[in-house]
Amino acid sequence: MKKLTLCIFTSLFLTACGGGSSSDNTQSDPVTPEEPTVPVIPEEPVTDPILPEEPGTEPAPIVPGNIHDDVPSVDYSSKNIINSIDFNHRQNGGYTADMFNTDFNNEWGKVTGKANIVDRNGSKQLAVTHPKGHYKKGITAGKDLNEFEELYFSYQITFGKDYDFSMGGKMPGLAGLNPNSSNKPDGCSAVGKDDGFSLRSMFREDGRAIGYFYHQDKTKTCGDEIDYQHEGKNFSFKREKTYLIEQYVKMNDANQANGIVTIYVNGYKVLERKNMTFGENRKYAINYQYFQLWHGGNSDDWAVDRDSTAYFDNVVLSTAPLSYTK
Repeated sequence: MKKLTLCIFTSLFLTACGGGSSSDNTQSDPVTPEEPTVPVIPEEPVTDPILPEEPGTEPAPIVPGNIHDDVPSVDYSSKNIINSIDFNHRQNGGYTADMFNTDFNNEWGKVTGKANIVDRNGSKQLAVTHPKGHYKKGITAGKDLNEFEELYFSYQITFGKDYDFSMGGKMPGLAGLNPNSSNKPDGCSAVGKDDGFSLRSMFREDGRAIGYFYHQDKTKTCGDEIDYQHEGKNFSFKREKTYLIEQYVKMNDANQANGIVTIYVNGYKVLERKNMTFGENRKYAINYQYFQLWHGGNSDDWAVDRDSTAYFDNVVLSTAPLSYTK
């Protein structure tokens, strides 16, 4: 009887105090006081911070959007420029061989077609016209340079709206001549050991662009032809488009095929070779500049079928690239 009374009393005490267990024998979680509600603030979009440029750095160049339409902006007052030729000092009218040789400081130069100074796009430009029915009628010159281990050569060219590319023609390029050799690296002749090199370009049918190279390891009777490439395809010039062409040449080490030639068009790399032999025993360096524009070839098959005019401007030699970042 005492045990029963004690059990009843204990049960009533636990009930009054909130104790005991539920009917399904599971333990309830303890009740904790609620924390104050914190308002949710929407997050702002995360953006990269704009950091100041470090001293001595230059902003990255803007890559042109279209190789045919966007000519890079060039600082023609750059301290890296060795020589710069434009035609703003000339009056409109005929451009003679004497003017050509004076402006370019040529060793020799010829105007075999028609050449004039004209106003185009806010500047004076050299217009070179190839007369109908002829080939090898344009301009051609050679210029001695100081000796350079590496050098940049650039110019702007625009092919006119009626330009006939025909079978093709020669364009400017850097070279190195051995002063002790009478054999020049051009003219479909063999290039013997240390006879020099020339790295001109050409346009071919329908404006297809190529490097036209005479070098110690060439495989053709005339110059080796290496296509310009852009976006995995052969590149071709278009009429009425301005192209800034920049060539870089670095000499090879003696008895090593590690010479470099690269070509950029409007800031895009279109040709590169890093295994060239320009001088076998290194008896010379980059010391010559060809400045040419004529159709040929050595037969009437290269002749133009109509008067064809192209325009030059801003011919530059420099020690650093002007249209792209190295």
